[in-house]
Order: sequence, then structure tokens, then C-alpha cells
Amino acid sequence: MRCLLLTVGLLIASLSCDAVVQADQAPEQVTGETLPAPIVITAELVEAHHAFQLAQLRWQKYRFVELPRQRQLLDDQVRLAESEVRVLRRRLRDYRPFLQVGRYSPVRTAAENNRLSLQAVEQNARQLKNEQINLMRYSWQNSQLYQLDVLRTAARVRAIMTAAQVTRDP
Repeated sequence: MRCLLLTVGLLIASLSCDAVVQADQAPEQVTGETLPAPIVITAELVEAHHAFQLAQLRWQKYRFVELPRQRQLLDDQVRLAESEVRVLRRRLRDYRPFLQVGRYSPVRTAAENNRLSLQAVEQNARQLKNEQINLMRYSWQNSQLYQLDVLRTAARVRAIMTAAQVTRDP
């Protein structure tokens, strides 16, 4: 990932260096070197650069907004489900002395309802924990996809800039 970030950084740096237009021609006369021709801004270049910036924004939004929000939401839901499990287990423990009264007592019905609720909440907690695991497992892959989108659009900008320089230079 560091290598990918370094590559993106180098690509961005080369794009910004190529985009610098020098109006003053005095250094050319002093050193005898020819300066690169100024970049011609075309609609295609503007659109490609816009796509590049959007790809960067999508990647940053995923990393700094969406992924932390999803993690926090799942953490909160798991904590709530675990709390519900504890409460329902305590209620079932509290019903035990009263279940000896008879087969059709209202206490038994309430205990059975709590038992069913406990099973549902435990099942929900297991599903939420599986979602947490999947989020951790696939967040790296999603991040890689966003990074590849950034690289693809940066390469497109670079190709358009290179093609514009080649067509101007005889």
C-alpha cells in the first residue's frame, strides 16, 4: 500500500511539474537549454483531470468517512445486542423459581417469550459479528479498488498530457 501511495504521489508530482507554464524565457537564453512547451489545456484534459480529482475524493471519502462510519455502526449494534442478551439471560434466571408453580402459568409464558427473544438476539449478535469480520476482511480490497481508480485516472491525465506534447513537438 505504501508503494501504491508513493506511486500516486510521484505521478501527481510529475503532473504538477508538467503543468507549470513558464512565461519568462530568460533562463533559456542564459543556459541554452530549451524549456518544455507550455501545456495546452483541452476539454479532454480538463475532463480527465476532473475524473482524477473525483477518484481521489471517492477514495478519501471511503477511507475517512464511510469505513469508520460502518465500523462504528457495527460496533454499536454489537454492543446493543450483547446488552440485550445479558438482560434476557438475567430475566430468565429471575423466572426460574416461579416456573415450578404450574404448566400454564403466566410466568411460564413470559419466560418462554424471553427465551425466544434471547435466541433471536443471540442470532442477530452472531450475524453482526460476522459482518464486522467481513468488513475488516474486505475493507482492504475496497481500498485497493479505489486506489486503482485513482491510478487509472492519473494515468489517463498523464497520457493526454504526453499526447498533447508529442503532437506539438515536430
